[in-house]
Amino acid sequence: MAVDRIRVMISSRCKDYVTADKAYFPLSGLRKSLQAEINAAELFGRPLFECWINEVEPSKAATRDLWDECVREIRRAHIVIVLYNGDAGWAREANDIGICHAELEASLLSGRDRTHLIQFPASEASSQRDRRFQGFVDRELTFSGPPAQNEDDAAENVRSTLVEAVARLARSGATMLRRESYALGQALEWSKLDYAARKLAMESACLDALAERQGRMRDKTLETTAVCVRIDKSDVLFFAHAIPAAASVAAARELVGKPFLTDHRYVTDENRVCGPVHLIPCQKSTTEKQATDLLGFPDATVVTTTFGVYLVDPIQQIQFILLANCRDETSTRFAVQRLFDCKRAFYCTGCARGWPRRRVAPGPSGIIGTA
Repeated sequence: MAVDRIRVMISSRCKDYVTADKAYFPLSGLRKSLQAEINAAELFGRPLFECWINEVEPSKAATRDLWDECVREIRRAHIVIVLYNGDAGWAREANDIGICHAELEASLLSGRDRTHLIQFPASEASSQRDRRFQGFVDRELTFSGPPAQNEDDAAENVRSTLVEAVARLARSGATMLRRESYALGQALEWSKLDYAARKLAMESACLDALAERQGRMRDKTLETTAVCVRIDKSDVLFFAHAIPAAASVAAARELVGKPFLTDHRYVTDENRVCGPVHLIPCQKSTTEKQATDLLGFPDATVVTTTFGVYLVDPIQQIQFILLANCRDETSTRFAVQRLFDCKRAFYCTGCARGWPRRRVAPGPSGIIGTA
């Protein structure tokens, strides 16, 4: 199976000779040996890199010159290694910037994280073009490591740089995949819904996850927004109110409002139930500040967890949990699962710690259902 290899470009002067540690060697020879070694590198028996240097490239179309081709390869490369000795490279006119200067600038502008500079003892600037290039490097690159002392030192530095660069590419690629994973599957389908439909889907997934913890199926023919769940030795009433966007979006928050303000409507002398606890799944991220803003004042117990933000106000007997990143049914169910993994921290399960039982009965229009 063919592998789309990682493209590496080595940028430097070709015909210069470098003097370091009483060694005198041509950069062209170092570039060719590095290209051969990089192209021969394998992972599990398969080639991993494709290294580009201009001196071994075939003739290009007459519509492109060497400058165009080098800058194009810089932008195509996943990793750029600059062998820097202070020489800006050739230019057509005396006041032009050198080609090495142009390649380094193009690499920095198109991705600093993939640009690596390996320094040799800088030669004395012989022209204004070289001084301009050296000033550019001093200004733009604050750290490049100690200069390579000989050809072997430079080659080892390139090997170490490639190992670190590949590891960083893998890490940043994994982060990017996580960011883009919401553009597929049910997460995409939920994103296509309007606020009302998405809110209903999020609440339904949340209530189903709660009901099935009791080994029962929720009766979806009833317009219920709450489920009673047995936790340890207590029956706890959970409401579900979804924010169908980021918690920072005012229009989405307004669909939820402050649901805990109507808790008193469900207090009666009949059934003894703990709570209520308000689960508020959010389609995107949420913060402690958003939780305290929802409560109305900051003086409360607020805990940021892996699944969202838990808030309790023992004075007003209010508690709610903002579940973050409920993008689809699976992520919503997982957030509820993580909530119950941490349930022992909640006041609703520890009545002996001062959280009173509330007597809750069905309210108007049958909006409370039990599992």
